[in-house]
Amino acid sequence: MPRGQPDPSPAGLQEVNNATIRTRAESESARSGPAGRRRSAVALAVLAAVALTSACAAEQTTPSATPPASSPAAPATSAAPPATSPAAPAAAPAAAPEVFGTEFQPAPEHDWSKGRPPPFEGVLRGWLTSVDDDGVAEYEPIRFTQSGGEDGHFEGPPEGDVVRYLAPVAQDVEFLAAGGCDGTAQTYDRATGLATESCPRRTLIDNVREAAALNEENAFHPALITTENGRIVKVVEIFWQGGG
Repeated sequence: MPRGQPDPSPAGLQEVNNATIRTRAESESARSGPAGRRRSAVALAVLAAVALTSACAAEQTTPSATPPASSPAAPATSAAPPATSPAAPAAAPAAAPEVFGTEFQPAPEHDWSKGRPPPFEGVLRGWLTSVDDDGVAEYEPIRFTQSGGEDGHFEGPPEGDVVRYLAPVAQDVEFLAAGGCDGTAQTYDRATGLATESCPRRTLIDNVREAAALNEENAFHPALITTENGRIVKVVEIFWQGGG
């Protein structure tokens, strides 16, 4: 505000009024003697009360220079969700047996002395020994017995061993024949000894029945037999031309 200009605020105007009253009181006291001085004293007392009231009012109406501190931010209550447990890994499929393995594959837990034989879930190195009119096949494990050099043969469980399996042949079974569908060719992979020619289900059943009619173990066709959910779904014959 420029020097010499009156303060336009309420407090400034009140100060001007107070000064005017004091001046008048002092002048009247000088002119009127003792009576005037008493009136001046009363006027000054009134002036003091008014000044005090004005100061209080100004203090109540003047906004605070420092704004009140704001409330602290509420701490975050949401936390990151706990990490979920990793999913259990899927069970690995059973490994296929060696094509020319020399040991019988372990049999599942079963009371072989009674009841219907179970299917062998997974891949069994074996051969089918019969198929009934309902398409249910009986099959058993086999192993390769080598008698020296390239001579050897496949054989089933020894006489008196009751381990065998029973399962229906699936309508859509995958059958790969090592001698072709008519039995006159050699259709197999020379590196693995496994058949490569796909033939119909009817051919598989006919071959099994023909071998069973001969009633000779060496007439059966060694194969890798895959059973899933109690059904034979794949039969891949094993080709072997060694003697003995």
